[in-house]
Amino acid sequence: MWRIALAVYACAVTALAQPAAQVVGIIQDSSGSPIPGATVQVRTLNRGAVADAQGRFRLELPAGTHELEVRGVGYRPERLRVSLAPGAVERLTVRLSPQAISLREIQVLGAQPVQSREDPRPSVVFVQPRTVKYRAGAVEDLLRALQTLPGITATSDFSSQLVIRGSTPDQNLILIDGFEVFNPYRLYGLVSMYNPETLADVQLSLGGFPARYGDRLSAVLDVTVRQGQRERPFSGMLSATLVNANVVVEGRLPFWQGSYLLASRRTYYDLIAGPIVRAAGLVDGDVALPNFGDLQLKLTVAPSSTHRLSTLWLFNRDNTELTSGARRQRPDSVSLFDEAYNTLAGFTWDWVIAPSWSARLQLSAYNNHGRNQFGGEGGSELVLGSRDATLEDFRRLQDSLRQLGIEVPRLFSVEGGGEFAFRKYSLLWEHVLTSLPAHQIEFGAGVDWIDNELGFSLKLDPRLVALRETNPRIPKLPESYAVGTGALRTALYVQDRIRLGRFTLLPGLRWDYFGFIRRGYVAPRMALSYMLDEVTTVRGAWGIYYQSPGYEKLFDRQTFLDFTHPRARQLQAEAAAHWVAGVERMVSPEWQLRLELYYKRFWNLIVQERLAGTVWVTQLRSPEADPRNPQSWTPPVPVPGDSLTIIPVNGATGDAYGIELLLQKFYREGSPLYGWISYALSWAYRQQDGVRYPFNYDRRHVFNFVAGWRINSWLELNATWTYGTGFPWTAPVGVKPRIVVERDSTGAPVARIDTDWRGVVFQADRGGLDNLNRARLPDYHRLDLRLTAYADWLGKEWSLYLDIANVYNRANVLAIQYRVDPQTLAIESRPIRMLPILPTVGFTVRL
Repeated sequence: MWRIALAVYACAVTALAQPAAQVVGIIQDSSGSPIPGATVQVRTLNRGAVADAQGRFRLELPAGTHELEVRGVGYRPERLRVSLAPGAVERLTVRLSPQAISLREIQVLGAQPVQSREDPRPSVVFVQPRTVKYRAGAVEDLLRALQTLPGITATSDFSSQLVIRGSTPDQNLILIDGFEVFNPYRLYGLVSMYNPETLADVQLSLGGFPARYGDRLSAVLDVTVRQGQRERPFSGMLSATLVNANVVVEGRLPFWQGSYLLASRRTYYDLIAGPIVRAAGLVDGDVALPNFGDLQLKLTVAPSSTHRLSTLWLFNRDNTELTSGARRQRPDSVSLFDEAYNTLAGFTWDWVIAPSWSARLQLSAYNNHGRNQFGGEGGSELVLGSRDATLEDFRRLQDSLRQLGIEVPRLFSVEGGGEFAFRKYSLLWEHVLTSLPAHQIEFGAGVDWIDNELGFSLKLDPRLVALRETNPRIPKLPESYAVGTGALRTALYVQDRIRLGRFTLLPGLRWDYFGFIRRGYVAPRMALSYMLDEVTTVRGAWGIYYQSPGYEKLFDRQTFLDFTHPRARQLQAEAAAHWVAGVERMVSPEWQLRLELYYKRFWNLIVQERLAGTVWVTQLRSPEADPRNPQSWTPPVPVPGDSLTIIPVNGATGDAYGIELLLQKFYREGSPLYGWISYALSWAYRQQDGVRYPFNYDRRHVFNFVAGWRINSWLELNATWTYGTGFPWTAPVGVKPRIVVERDSTGAPVARIDTDWRGVVFQADRGGLDNLNRARLPDYHRLDLRLTAYADWLGKEWSLYLDIANVYNRANVLAIQYRVDPQTLAIESRPIRMLPILPTVGFTVRL
């Protein structure tokens, strides 16, 4: 052990004995406003840095003369030469001139630009905006583009949610211009709120994030919206596909070196397809197929060189309205009205108090609200015992049984509706100090008022209620529910980036108070990096993280919890500890290799409580008896069992660990290929009621291949291939008669075996908690291709593309439905497929 300590000491002494020089500066536009996400690179040394939200950067270089290349999205690149003495600190202010964003331009197109070697944070991914727009199969969506990075898993083809290193989507902190958003999705989760044409800087921390961020257990996605172009008073962009359009208008304001950026998106396939399906009789009345529209406005002004003011406004509406028509094919019917809104108003004041002291003040108001009504009849497969029965088949069966005097089967009915509103009002005050040598101290305070309203009514078919009584897996929802809560959330943090020769340390401390549960928590964090040589950096991090309970997190959790229950006030915050270690090496000027290991431990996870109760069982009277005859079974009797409730309790723990490898090739002039290859080997488990089982999204192996090929000056090909082993799944362990529990006149339960005109009704038996997630779905893999052509027509710059998702039409499985054949009593399975081959065409034109 003493030899290891001596070796570490010798390395530190050697590092301190050879002081490197530093370049410290700020990147601004011509008005003096900072440019977040701008990059500084020294290509001869394969080193670089990324400007933070205030445009600041720090780059450590050996003594000598170096050429710096400074770039920003929407700005002309600048090159400048610096001469550095050993141990010197060179301070720079770099001004970039605006220029129109080129559709053809390729800067750094991998998963991230080169991370500053003095940045001690591990597991940080920087994403260039162009990567989002041109990645094959991502439908120009940021969250979908991120799903091909190591450590990130998509829940399905139909969702843009992110499962990061064994955590649920609600455990990710989602920010836009520093403002927290509870629901970052559009079109009911199919795409995200981020407009690909307005992105400036995208940083994703997969784990071990510093004390500046809190109230989440897993990861942080921090996205900055770019400022409007100031080259002209007016410029714009129009983008359209088969299903939606995107319009961006931007330009220079006539005062205070200001700019504006206005962007709007709208789906229009619903306007075309709606009348078609109504004319075909598939739906009746007013029709609004699932659709969305959103609006984004950013205004920025700089009254002086030390002050910048900006406002961000977001508005979104998701809507669906339809009723099944009389000429539909299936017996099942539905009537649905749903609309949801997301609004955000945010104000940011950046103030350079002194050359080594800057501050940021943010005020915001966020509101996610909506309402819905639904009803219909379903369960034709259960009632009819056939997956292919049509509405005409169902009517003929009813007529035949009615003539025979047999009870006519009816479909299960359900109706209900609800409203919700999740509001947040926030104040955040942050400071950065760089006056002390080798220190960058950041501290801040924030306060939020979170106001939630939720209500619903639910009327179930009595037969469904009777079936629910015998299924301990289904929690019993109330027929009506209404709640309004308000709670204060406050936070204080401090962190210090300390440079000690080749070492960089980032200790931090955070205090959170969660008014919803009236508890405070202290969370220490630590990150460090060490430069092994000129091209290799080792990083590590450890930290404690807490997450408060609340209705606002239920959308991503997709599990209902009753926080009005008296037990809810006894809840502790969910907690996790992160350990991360990794090494990054620039193998060549074009190739980067990164290897990371992580371990996450969870405790006090909030789940639905399981209470001791009863389950009903029956037995076959003899092996020779006909199981389809109700008389062959004993009367159902109650036995001890568990019953799932909607009461929230700190009832689960868990862990997740793995290793991730990323090999990335950056774009260089004369080298038309770029992209990355990644592999992740991971495990994720939960433990509840003494049973340890695989996490729902535990995926053992994930491989991603993402490539771009600039064929010539006007043609580009992008490809994405993903392979992942199957998600855990709960498979049946056998079949059993379906038992119905009803109530007599005194309210006592009365159980009976369910029957229809064929005899006993059977169902698949999926076992108890010990069988949860013990099977696996089939492996997932998919190839996506995108071909983009560039042209100059009518004095405008155009791009036209063809994007094909799932090129070889792989039938990936989302879930498996089971039914019992009423004749053979064999379990039949039917996989629910994800996206088939899906071609899309579109264009973009710069106005």
